[in-house]
Amino acid sequence: MSTEDPRRIPGAWRALLPATALSLAATPVLNAAECPTEGLRAPLGYYQIPEAREDAGDYDCEMVPPHTGDMDFTSKYEGSDSARNELNEAAYQEYLKASENIRGFEKAVIAAADDYQVDGDGPAARDCVLDNLEQWASADALLPENINHVGQAVRKWALAASANAYLRVKLSSSETALEPERMDRIEDWLSRVVGGVREYYTDREPRKVNNHDYWAAWAVMSASVATGDCDDWSWSLAKFDEAMGQITSDGYLPKELSREDRALEYLNYAMQPLTLLAVFAEVNDTPAYDGNRERFVKLAQNVVDGLEEPDRIAAINGHEQITKGLYTGWGLAWMRPWTETWSGLPGMSSFLEEYGPMKSTRLGGDIEFLYGIEPLWPDGTDPFPPTDLRINGHTTNG
Repeated sequence: MSTEDPRRIPGAWRALLPATALSLAATPVLNAAECPTEGLRAPLGYYQIPEAREDAGDYDCEMVPPHTGDMDFTSKYEGSDSARNELNEAAYQEYLKASENIRGFEKAVIAAADDYQVDGDGPAARDCVLDNLEQWASADALLPENINHVGQAVRKWALAASANAYLRVKLSSSETALEPERMDRIEDWLSRVVGGVREYYTDREPRKVNNHDYWAAWAVMSASVATGDCDDWSWSLAKFDEAMGQITSDGYLPKELSREDRALEYLNYAMQPLTLLAVFAEVNDTPAYDGNRERFVKLAQNVVDGLEEPDRIAAINGHEQITKGLYTGWGLAWMRPWTETWSGLPGMSSFLEEYGPMKSTRLGGDIEFLYGIEPLWPDGTDPFPPTDLRINGHTTNG
C-alpha cells in the first residue's frame, strides 16, 4: 500500500464539473504504468466524511463466509445459440444457487459502506466492510484453480463491488481510524484478484470482446484507485479505448446489438461500466473519450432513445425487444454520473425522476450520494480530499 495518503495531497482537482466548465482540449491517454502526478483519485462522493447519527445503536453486521471453492458456473443462457439471448430457467436457477454466496458478499459490503457513509451508522458499519474484506482476503477467496468463463464474469463483478466498498471507507475515514496492516492485507488481495481478471480479459479475440470486457475494466480501474496501481489504471484505460473502437459510426455496439431481442438490455448494460470508466478518467484529468466523444455520446443517446422507444432497436436488428426488468434504479444508474459530469442528454431527466433514486451495487452503491451530493462536512472537521474541489458548480476549500 502506498505510503502517500491521496486524501491529503494538495492542489487543484476536479471531482465533477458542470458541462460548461469541462475542458475538451486534447489530452493524451496515459502511457503504461503512468499515473497523474497528484495520484489516482475518485469522485468527490467517495471522500464524503460521514456524520454519525446521535441515535445510532448497535450495528448488525452481516458477515458473508468466503467463497473458496471452484468457480465453474453454469450460464443462464446454456443451450442458446450465438445470440446468447434465450434464458434457460433450470440453468439460471443452478447459477443463482452456485453464485449465491458471492452475490451476497457484494451486496453486504456495499450495503455496509452505504450504512457508514450515507446513513451515519458509525465506525461499526465501516468495520463491517473491512472485516468482510479481510476475511475474504485471508481465505484467498475468488482465486480458484478451476474457473470457467461464467466464473470469470462473476469474479470481475465481485471485484467491482469489493473495490468500491473499500475505496469509499478508505477515502472517507481519518488515518487514525484505519489499521495499516489490515489495509495492506485487503489491498494485496484486491491486487491478486485484479491479476486474475486481467489475465483472462487481456488480448481477447476481437470477436469475443463485449460488455464483459468493459465490466472487467471498471472493476480493475476501481481497484487501481484503491491500491494506487498505475499499471492497472492504464490497462483499464486501454480497455476503454478498445470499447470506443467498437462503436460504429451510427453509434451502436455490434456485439450487443447482435443479442437479438436482448439488444437494448445489453446496450444499456454496457453503458454502465463505460460511463463510470469515463467519469473516473475525467476526475483524473484524462478525458478518456477524447477523440471518440462524438461516437460515445451518440451511443449513449441511442440507448436513451431506445429505452424511450424500444421499437427503434427492433427496427435496426429486426427483433422485438425484451424490456421486462430493464427499467430499474440500478439498471439506469449510469445516467446520474453522466448527467452530473457532462450534463444530461435529451430524455435522461425523465428516467432519473421516474426510476430514482439510483443505486447499483457493482457501480458503487448509493449513486445519488456519490454523484449528486453537495459537499457537506461535519462541524469541526476538514474534508480529506485535495483543495479546490468542485461539484455542481460549488467549490470546497480544504
